[in-house]
Amino acid sequence: AGSDVDVYVTSDLRHHRAAEFVEAGGPALIDVAHWAAEWTWLPVVSGKLQAALGDTVETRVSAIRTDPWTARI
Repeated sequence: AGSDVDVYVTSDLRHHRAAEFVEAGGPALIDVAHWAAEWTWLPVVSGKLQAALGDTVETRVSAIRTDPWTARI
């Protein structure tokens, strides 16, 4: 709450704690689904592993959505 940011993006908010945070003057909160948040960096990690370990490891990033939320914005 004391940081100098306008928005805090996370995928680990709890309802009552988030409401109390905003009421206390914290920045705006954006809660994204875990799958959506993790999907953005998994290909990067896969590439770094391949670069560091070469042919000693095989990496695959699944495209299966495990997100239980159905609404998409």
